[in-house]
Amino acid sequence: MSNLMLDVDQAGELKAAFRRGGWTNSEIKQACQGRFLSDVRGILLGKARIVTLKTDDTSETVIIDPIVRIDRSVRPVYPDFLDQEYLNKPEFIALEKLGPPEFDASRLRKWWHPKQKRKVIKGTVIHNFLVEKMMLPSCLGFVELLGIQAKGIEFFHRHFKGQVVFGWRSVVPFCGGDLRAPYLVEDDGEMVLYWRWLGGDFDATYPALRFAR
Repeated sequence: MSNLMLDVDQAGELKAAFRRGGWTNSEIKQACQGRFLSDVRGILLGKARIVTLKTDDTSETVIIDPIVRIDRSVRPVYPDFLDQEYLNKPEFIALEKLGPPEFDASRLRKWWHPKQKRKVIKGTVIHNFLVEKMMLPSCLGFVELLGIQAKGIEFFHRHFKGQVVFGWRSVVPFCGGDLRAPYLVEDDGEMVLYWRWLGGDFDATYPALRFAR
């Protein structure tokens, strides 16, 4: 918690800046709520940027904060078509809770299976390698994908445009028994979350994303 104290001159500077920007009292009150001003501070620190969204008849300035925040005290809701018994196994719940409370999307590392850059391989080969090398804890999971999805399509364009973002830490059996991995992709201008069969082909366009060291 900061021990910041504003003197009269600083308060006057803020008041003048708000007036120059055409702010109203209600807008200032809204800006002081939640994390809005924290996100603005991210711009000053070089951790976020302002993007102007242009439509046919208007422009809108949006702050894109690269930080994704995760509340690991609340379990995500998984689709009904997944094996619910598996989802409630202690080892899966423990794996699900791993990961930082927040991460910078711009610092995520791409990773490929050694054979994946040269040819198409099965998803099961990738998953088995991650398990054997104990790399799953450093991979994104379902809850991280939900966090990215909640940031919106402009955030996805900024950090993952043209990519398929997998959550390898959350591989779960389908009700029929075959393993599925969650992934985010842009589909018809929207960011959607699907579950891919690991028996399918995975090429170099499907890298794993891992947390920065």
